[in-house]
Amino acid sequence: MTEQGIDKASSFEAARARLLALAYRMLGSRAEAEDLVQDAWLKWHLADTQAVQTPVAWLTTLTTRMAIDRFRQVQRERASQTTGWLPEPWLDEVAPSAEELALRTADMSYGVMLLLEHLKPEERAAFVLHEAFDCDYAEIASILERTPTACRQIVHRAKARLQRAGAPLKRHDPALHGQIVERLRVALEMQDRAGLLRLFSDAPEVMSDAPLCVPQNAPVHAALSEPVPAPAREPVRAGEPAPTDWMNAITSLAQQATNAEVVSMQGAVCIALFCEGDVVGVIDVLTDGATDSSARIVSLRIVTSAARLEAANRMLGREAVKELLARIQQRPGALAPVSRNFPIDVDA
Repeated sequence: MTEQGIDKASSFEAARARLLALAYRMLGSRAEAEDLVQDAWLKWHLADTQAVQTPVAWLTTLTTRMAIDRFRQVQRERASQTTGWLPEPWLDEVAPSAEELALRTADMSYGVMLLLEHLKPEERAAFVLHEAFDCDYAEIASILERTPTACRQIVHRAKARLQRAGAPLKRHDPALHGQIVERLRVALEMQDRAGLLRLFSDAPEVMSDAPLCVPQNAPVHAALSEPVPAPAREPVRAGEPAPTDWMNAITSLAQQATNAEVVSMQGAVCIALFCEGDVVGVIDVLTDGATDSSARIVSLRIVTSAARLEAANRMLGREAVKELLARIQQRPGALAPVSRNFPIDVDA
């Protein structure tokens, strides 16, 4: 394809959603991914593309290599953080954008996203390209400048590392998972400690991107590398759950919210905590893999950073709702006038 035969703007726009999904999978941050894709656009805009045959392949290679370099930097940055680090939640939209559809095509659970941090940069790139984007080993070899055999070994090694780290490589039954998440939401809203104990395993792991406030000065380790400790379950008297640090942490967090809603994140349901209309926390759940009512929660991942929740608030927050209502009101006939006699239940 010649330079004259390429419309750089339209070629890039056609690939943009794929590039954003790829960069997000590599970096775990939508903001970082958007910055990387913008840099890729600048390089594409300035590049000599006379020898380019397939723009999307050229752009995928460029974005992957840039993401590998950037991931090396962020790994060092995250390792030096005193608090934990969790991937940024990417909530599914009701009316999905091109980026959202691309992300669903490259579906990978939040739990796997978290454990990708255990991989080396090239391992992560090879795994993401193979598992999320169905690239064959020849394509990966071209991108990473390795042989197909070496790339096969890299992907195999990455899978082994993830499995040792406990990666849920296969999603559990979505209906059962949804039921457990809804029961957790209700228990948190009701501050039902006995109900929470029935939902969790004996030693659940609670990870947060920021220290969680625990009442009564109970200590909590909320870094990614330091999950909230859960002592062995003590005998529980009727109607009185055993006090545990992890339970104090999550019930305290729920108390700070005005309501909790079940939302979809990367194809699986999770809990969004709202305070005065804005998302102030997202809770992701990992269960033990049981396929019936005996399933128990073994891990919670809690994101509370305002920066990581910025994209969630752009979609679900107070300002997003106001904008949606304004658009509805501007449509002719969208809202009929309410009669003064119309019965309204103010307590509903």
